This record gives sequence, structure tokens and C-alpha cells, in this order.
Amino acid sequence: MMVLKNKLIKTIWDELSGHLDWLKHHTTWLRAIVGVMYFLLFTILLSSNIFVSTLQIEVGEPSPQLITAPWTKDIVDQVKYNREKEAAAKGVKPIYKADEEYLALLTKELGNAFAALRENSASEDERISELKKTRLFASLPEGVLTSLIETLPDELDKSEKVGRDIILTRARDLDIGSRTSKDVAVFRDRIKAELDQSDLTQDAKVFFKVFMDLEVSQPTLIVDESTTEAVRAAKRAEIKQEVLHYKANQKIVGAGEIVDETIYQVLVDYGLINSQNTWKAASGIALIVLIGIASIAAYLYQYKRDVFLLANRLVLIGLIMILVVAIGRAVIALNLGADFNTLSGMLIPVAWATMTVAILVGVDIAIMVSVVLAVFVAVLVDPALSTSFSLHAGVVALFGGIVGVYSVSRLSQRSDLARAGIFVSGVNVLMISGIALSSDMRLAVWGVGVILGIVNGLASSFLTVGALHWFESGFHITSSVRLLELSDPNRPLLKRLLMEAPGTYHHSILVGNLAEAAAEAVRADATLVRVASMYHDIGKLKRPYFFIENQFTQDNPHDKIAPTLSSLIITSHVKDGLELAKENKLPLQIQDIIAQHHGDSLVSFFYHKALEENENVPEETFHYEGPKPQTKEAALVALADNVEAAVRSMKQPTPGRVEGFVRKIIKDKLNDGQLDQCDLTFQDLDRIAMAFVRVLSGIFHSRVEYPEMPSIRESSSNDSVNKKPSEEVEESETAQTKKQPDSPEGAAEAKVSQED
Repeated sequence: MMVLKNKLIKTIWDELSGHLDWLKHHTTWLRAIVGVMYFLLFTILLSSNIFVSTLQIEVGEPSPQLITAPWTKDIVDQVKYNREKEAAAKGVKPIYKADEEYLALLTKELGNAFAALRENSASEDERISELKKTRLFASLPEGVLTSLIETLPDELDKSEKVGRDIILTRARDLDIGSRTSKDVAVFRDRIKAELDQSDLTQDAKVFFKVFMDLEVSQPTLIVDESTTEAVRAAKRAEIKQEVLHYKANQKIVGAGEIVDETIYQVLVDYGLINSQNTWKAASGIALIVLIGIASIAAYLYQYKRDVFLLANRLVLIGLIMILVVAIGRAVIALNLGADFNTLSGMLIPVAWATMTVAILVGVDIAIMVSVVLAVFVAVLVDPALSTSFSLHAGVVALFGGIVGVYSVSRLSQRSDLARAGIFVSGVNVLMISGIALSSDMRLAVWGVGVILGIVNGLASSFLTVGALHWFESGFHITSSVRLLELSDPNRPLLKRLLMEAPGTYHHSILVGNLAEAAAEAVRADATLVRVASMYHDIGKLKRPYFFIENQFTQDNPHDKIAPTLSSLIITSHVKDGLELAKENKLPLQIQDIIAQHHGDSLVSFFYHKALEENENVPEETFHYEGPKPQTKEAALVALADNVEAAVRSMKQPTPGRVEGFVRKIIKDKLNDGQLDQCDLTFQDLDRIAMAFVRVLSGIFHSRVEYPEMPSIRESSSNDSVNKKPSEEVEESETAQTKKQPDSPEGAAEAKVSQED
């Protein structure tokens, strides 16, 4: 039975391992699974408060149970507020104005009629006959029409002006003009009465009365919609919201009590009503989450393909965002008091997420994360996005997150993280103050908001420092903070290197200076390059005195052994260094640079020395195992390593000779194929050479020769060796290089071979 159980477990494990191996080789499916998983998690977290309860309650029905407030909250009685606003608006009577379009038409008709009366091109009978073709003149008595035709033009002009003024002035009068069709007849009668009292001729009065009956057929006033609506809006604005203050565990409605509209609104605001729109709201949140995740994925695919292809980076970004939203969900549930609960969103540490992503993944990606998280925070505070609180929280989260990103974008020391927290706190205070000024926030609420903003910034900084180690270890990422820790001279490996191989230690420091300057010139990771340079030769700790920079006596152990063995010892420092790096758990990036900083180059000094003894010696024995540098950073360390060792052995290192020699070394490495597998361009190589020369010029600058003082000459004559300091140095250098070629290039090549 036990055997069957073990076989079953082994079968299940093999099956699971097979699926995991399949996923590793099918990264597209892995990224899709990760995306779906985070989509579901974000949607659940952001919409969880929509599904707080399953109460089924309707307005006008008795409550099935006692319902109390889950937490302290201020709730606006929206139903009453809306009802009172509409009542105030309905109380506003319509405001009228003259129908200028219609009155312009009446004015035109009057003008045309009097123009026809003034026309005298034909005989009187012909004119009367022509005028009666129109309805207005046909309705006039024969005698009136004849009298009007015979009236002088000046009299006609005067009559037209008086009658027109009476009609149009009264038509525009808001008290006299007609507002509805029923008012038209009354308006006509009033105008007729006023015409009777005017000084118009009797014939003119008859004409205008007929005109009123025939032409004035609709109201002369219309409703002024814009003015009326403005007055109604003003009346609505005068209505103040009534805020209901509920404390935690306070009764909302008792068992059997009728649920009115106000109570129903309170239950809805608390999320205690399982309304039929719950799934609709959740679907809307899911759509927002989908757009947010898709935006980040599209950005990574389009502009950061290297990050998009690394599943662990995608998991890390999603995990950090999930943690922030989860913390936000817990923060929203905090009870800050009835007046301050709306400020809880100011505590959500979005800056922690953006700073962590900026340090571990990239600055530009962190900016994108900041934008998406700001939207998520707004939804978290108010899933319906119907209040200003969600906008306020989202704005504070957005700007705090962006400032956090730029605060750590050039992280060079651990204290930068503390300053980043201060910067985030500062921008939070400014944003909350701006919101307070624009929304007429009370002073006490503003004060609490400022405190929360400061706590947010400092907490983001503390969380970043505390979480970096775990994220680095869990996802095998080396951050600049980790690199800064490794650059501490008190680290065990560096202390050993200083004490046991001091020449190698100082060589590594100089290589770091050269490589860092070159990295800044070609936009590589300068911090990684500098720290990797400090550790690139730790393998020499195993046999330090076999490397010339650690030989402080005249004896050279390589003179007593075969060139083949010397080459083996020299090349083995790479493998030894890699073993030491793994034992001390140095980051993978540094391990890679240790393994690649010599590529598969030839140890030429001992190879040529071996050829002098045996012409058939195989060249493969004198090559490093490789691999060649795979990244810019590894190539920079390799070039800086060769340049520093070679230039240090030059005699009379003038700036011109140094530059020519540096370019020759870089060219030789290029021709040897050592730079084939990294992405350095010819333009990068030129910039690297210039950076090397600039640093080396500061190291090998000319010095003033100090004159000999009498006291020194007298004291030196009593020494057992009566030599000047400059002569001692010269003889020492001659002794060290007497077995090497005489030319600077040859001496440098020999020195590089023995050092490396």
C-alpha cells in the first residue's frame, strides 16, 4: 500500500513538473496566466465593498432585522436633498421675453402695407383694384381705403409711426403682451382700446384695428429658457445638503420598521443593499481594471520588450500593485472619526509602489504604474466615482507617486530613500492644501489631511527600505541599494582583498573609476559597473603573489615554473572568483561580470614564453574559458581592466601616448572578437576611449620635482644605501621590468599578462 501511495505521489509530481516545464518554455501562456490572475485579484479587491451584504429590502417595506452602521460615516440625505431642489426649481415661474422674430414679421407687414398706400404710379381706381388683391386691404371698407389712398405721404408716415409704436411697444410689454394663445384676443382688445384713444385719424384707426384682427394671431411673448433655468439653478443652489451623522454600531433601522427613502439611501451608501445593479457596477470596475492592466502591458510590449519577456518582472510589478491596493482596502476601513473618514484615501502608500518599481524595474515603467494606481485608488475610495473624495485621493496618489519615482531615479546612496520620503510628504502637503483651497475645506479637516499626507510619504519610504531586500531576493534582482551596500569597504571580501592582495585592491578601485566614467558616457549602469569592478578580481585571493601587482619583492614565482602552469594559475582566477562570489552570495549580475571580464582572450605573455621553449605548444591551453562579455557593463569592466593594467606600466605616460595606447587596446579587443556579443557601437567605443583618457590624465599627471634640501643630503649620507629617492624608484622599476620588452607597448602587454 505504501509503495502504491509513493508511486501515486511521484506520478502527480512528475505531471506537475511537466506542466511547469511546459510553462517555462511557453512564456506567452505564462504571461497570459499571470495577467488573468492579477485581473481577477484587482477586480475582487476594488469591488469587494459592493458585495458587503445580501439584504433584500425595498422602499415602503418593513426591515426584516435590526441594521446598524458598520462604521462611522457622514451620509448626505440625497433623496431629501434632490426633492427639495426640485421643489425650489418648480417654484420659479417662467420668465418671458418678447418674440422678436414674430414682432419683426409684424413690422415688415406694416411697412409693406404703408408702402403700397404711398404708391401713386397708376390711377386711383387701378390702385384700389390692385390693393384689394391682398387680404388686409380687401377687409377695409371702400370709403376707408379710398381715404387712405388720398392721404398725403407725410400724414401716412406719421400714422404708420404712431400705430407701429403702439402695437410693438405693448407687444413687448411683459405685463400687456400675450403669453399664450388664450391671451391673444385680450391683447388685441387692449391695443384697439388704446388706438381709439390715440390722435390717429378715424381711417387710420380702422386700418390698424383690421391689421390687429388679421395679422396678430399668436402670442407676442415667449419663455426665456436660459434666464428661467439660471434662476432655477440659483434656487437649487440655495438648498443645503442635510448630512446624517452615523457612528459605528448606531441603529439605522429596527426590525419591523418601515424603510423610507432616506433610510434606503443610507443603506445604499453603506453598501448594505444588494441591489440589482451590483453586478453592473462590478462589471464597470472590471473594465477599468482591464484597461489599466492592458495599458501597462501594451507599454511594456511597445517600449520595454526586455522587461515584457521576463515573467518574473511582470509578476513583481503586479505583486507590488496588489499589495498597495490591499493596503488601501485596509486603510479605507479605518475609523478616523465622522469628520475625517473621507480623508482615509490620503493614507494609501502609492509612492511605495512607484519607488520600488523604479528601483527594481525602471523609472519610466514606474510612471505608468503611478498613473494606473491613481485610478485604482480613486475607484477604491468610491467605486461609483460619484464624489469628490475619490478625485482628491486619486490626485494625491498620482503626484505623490510620480515625485517618489523621480526622487529615487538617481539613487546613489541609502540616504536618498529617506529624502524621497520627505519629498513625497512635501508634495502631498501641497496637493492637499490646493484641494482644501479649491473646495473650501474646513481648517480642522485640512490639518488632519496634512498629517495623513506626511505619514503617507514617510511610510512609503520606510516600506521601500524594508521591502527591497525581500523583493531582490525573491525575484533575483539587484537594485542600486544592494549595490551600494556591496561597495562598502568593510565588506568581508573587500577587507580580505585589501589585506591579502593590496595591489589587486587598488587596481580594482582604479578599474572602477575608469569603468564608471565610461558607463556614464554610454548610458550604462554606472553603479553596477563600479561595484562589479571592485569584485572582478577576487579570485586572485587564492594565490595573490602569483600576480605582479601583489609582488613586493624581487622574486617572481613565475620564473620558477613552466609557462603552461603559469597560464593555468593566471586564468584560474576567474573560476576562483566565481566560486567566491557564489559562496558570498554576490548578485548574479556581478557573477556574470566576473566570469566574462576576460572573455576567451589569450594570455599572450606566457604563450610567447612557451613558444620559445616549444614551438608546437597548443594555443588553446593559454586561453581564458570565457564567455565573452554579454552586456555593456561586462565589456566596460573588461576594457577598463586591460587599460588600467597596461597604462600603469608605461614609461613617460604623456597624454598623447596614453590616448594612443588606450585606443590601441580597445581596437585589439575589438579585432579579437571580445566585443562581438555585447551591444556597444563604434560611437560608444570612441566615447569610452575619451572617458578612459580623461580619468587616466588625472592619475598620470605631471608633478613638480622638489629640490634637495641640505638636511636631507646630510641625513642620507649616513644611510647604508646612499641613493636619491628618485634613483631608488627608477632602479626598482627597472628591476621589476627587466625581463619584459623595452617598448611601452611590450612592457604593458607583459604587465597585463602577469597581472591577469
